[in-house]
Amino acid sequence: MTIGRIALLAVATVCVIVWVVLAVKDAEQYESIISSIDGEKYRYPELFCIGFSIMNLLKINTKSKSARKRIKEIAEVQGKKYAEYYYYIINGAKWTYGLTVLIFFSILSALGGSAMSLFLGIALAGLVMWYMEEVMNDQLTERRDELLSDLPQMLSKMTLLVNSGMIMREAWAKVAFGGNRELYKEMQLTVKEMQNGVSDLDAYRNFADRCAIKEIRRFSSTMIQNMQKGNAEISYFLREMSDEMWEEKKHLVKRKGEAANSKLLMPIGMIFVGILVMIIVPAFMNM
Repeated sequence: MTIGRIALLAVATVCVIVWVVLAVKDAEQYESIISSIDGEKYRYPELFCIGFSIMNLLKINTKSKSARKRIKEIAEVQGKKYAEYYYYIINGAKWTYGLTVLIFFSILSALGGSAMSLFLGIALAGLVMWYMEEVMNDQLTERRDELLSDLPQMLSKMTLLVNSGMIMREAWAKVAFGGNRELYKEMQLTVKEMQNGVSDLDAYRNFADRCAIKEIRRFSSTMIQNMQKGNAEISYFLREMSDEMWEEKKHLVKRKGEAANSKLLMPIGMIFVGILVMIIVPAFMNM
């Protein structure tokens, strides 16, 4: 047995021992969190104690600046109440899957005596960890695009109702319950806040915070300013912004078409890597 193969075997052994220790050592400590994970969204949640243990060792928590920024993004998709929970779950899944992939390829490299398999495992582990973050990024982008896509139509409806003499609060409620997509759901939450005693201005600010895209923030802030001045120019503002958002929607459709082509590169690359694994690993194992 060559020195290189012995080294690979030692690396694989250490990796397996670390994986087993992390899987067993803190399993009971994280049992309550693991039991709450949706098994359809995240595969093998019973192994997430591995990722949670790694997070604990690396001091990954919700207090850092980067963590707070990420939690704020997650809140747009999952809601502010559950944002920290999903931040924890996503990171646990990321480290669990990444280490497990690395373990698998370290074993293959030891059996085949191929350092290339180990390097390939490191690359794939990094790719898996990146993918777990990218899933949330895709959900966030999809939500923001949907909000931006529905904004022009919402503004057009608001403009018609306000011009017909309806007050802003009534027009908002009528438009809010006229759809079931994300923008209308957020508007419905605003209506419920106002019905529960929250002032109109604060409810509109909360609406802008939940949606968290600059166009809606600008819409809310300008609308609030006009309301504070007595609604004198609210009709003109709504009509002007509606026209502007219809133009923006045209650009959005164009950008999404261009992005669809670039996204095809990812699955093609993964298929290519999979083919390489099926060809290279057996070849090295037969040497």
